[in-house]
This record gives sequence, C-alpha cells and structure tokens, in this order.
Amino acid sequence: MKTEIMRFVVFCVMVLFGLSGCDKPLERVKGGATMLSFTEYEKDVEPYKTRLLVTDDFMRFDDGEGSRDFILFDRRKEVIYSVNSSDRTVMAVTRQNVKVKPPFKLNLEHKLLTDMQDAPTVAGRKPEHHQFLANGDICYDVITIPGMFPDVVEAMHVFTEILASDSAVTFNAIPADMHDACEMSMSTFAAGRHLQFGFPVQEWSKKGSGRSLIDFQENYQVMADLFVLPKDYKHYTVQEFRDGKVSFDD
Repeated sequence: MKTEIMRFVVFCVMVLFGLSGCDKPLERVKGGATMLSFTEYEKDVEPYKTRLLVTDDFMRFDDGEGSRDFILFDRRKEVIYSVNSSDRTVMAVTRQNVKVKPPFKLNLEHKLLTDMQDAPTVAGRKPEHHQFLANGDICYDVITIPGMFPDVVEAMHVFTEILASDSAVTFNAIPADMHDACEMSMSTFAAGRHLQFGFPVQEWSKKGSGRSLIDFQENYQVMADLFVLPKDYKHYTVQEFRDGKVSFDD
C-alpha cells in the first residue's frame, strides 16, 4: 500500500512540473489577452458578473474563473460555439447567407447626446452618449469610448454579424403580432450598429436590460486551454438542432 501511495505522489509531482509523459504542461496564450469584466442587468433578475477574454484568435464569454459554461468565438473560422456543461454539448453557429426583408419600413435614427461633456476620461479618452431609435422609439442607449480596444470592437462586430445572419434564418417564422421595430433592428437588420462609435462601456435598453464595464486589463495572462472545446461533448450545429437531428438521450 505504501508503495502505491508513493507512486501516486511521484506521478502527481511529475504532472505538476510537466514531467509526465501522459500530459503536456499547460501553456499560456502568447501575448496574453484583453480581459474585460462587466456587470449585467436584466429585468427582475439580480445583477451578475460576466467576463470577456479576447485574443488574436478567439473571444470567450463566461462568468469568470472556473466557468464550465461559456461561449467561444473562433475569429479565424468565424464560428461561434455555445458550451453547456450540464448537457455536455457544444452547439456551433456559423454565418448564414439568408436574405430577409423587414415586414414594414424601418426608420433607424441615431442621436449623439451632449450630457457627457463634463464626464471624466476613461483610459485617456472622452466618453460619448449615443441613443439609437427605430420608428421613433428609443431602443437603447450606449456610452462609448472612441478608439478604445479597436481589436475587441472588431471581434464584437463580426460576432454580432454572425448572430444577426443566423437570426435571419428564423425571422419569417415570427408571428406578425410580435414584430417590433426595436427588436427587429437589434437582432437582425441593424445589429451592432453602435459599435461603429467605439467600445461600449455601458449599455441599457428600453426593456431594462444592460451592462456596465467594471474592470479591464490588457496583456492578461491566460491559459490556452480556456480556448479549447471539450472533445468528449456532443457537437452539433444550430441548424441540425432546428431540423430535429439532435438527440440528447445518448
């Protein structure tokens, strides 16, 4: 028994220092990542924290250290993966080429408000307050920092484009009495239009949802395995799920 315990201890030490032939030592992402922490708000829900990690190759959304559920965006392949640890599944979303038209004319407006003139700078830059409207209704407000985190903004822009293109696939299935100018513009026809004005440090919508940046760190040291999908999970596409081709019994 003592011999087996000693073997186990030696094995653990070898793994810890990367000496075991079974596992390679964990690697850090070269150049680090941009880490951003947010407080998220939803109607009738207690505010909660989320984290965004952005590298040259990936963007990961999660709830912070130790998160087993996360969204991973492969920036090179332009594929969004939703990882669910409870179901042990990975669902992939890709850019779609479906063309749809709104059921009625969308009159989109944008206003630059002047209430931020005396606001303190963020990372040396002056914030701006933008308001976005559809058919006369205020859809959402955004406080942006022009020129801040341009690479993160680019990743968020492509990510939003892909989700909007996928939204177009099912748009015509939405009942006519549920068509809302703001919802249609935000999800499908003008998604992410605020990103052209800089990085959003605060957002809020007419329905009470929103988020605020509470912390950020550049060159954040992060392990490369955070950007690896679990291989032993069931993998499928969102279209396979819509087509009823995915079973969760096995």
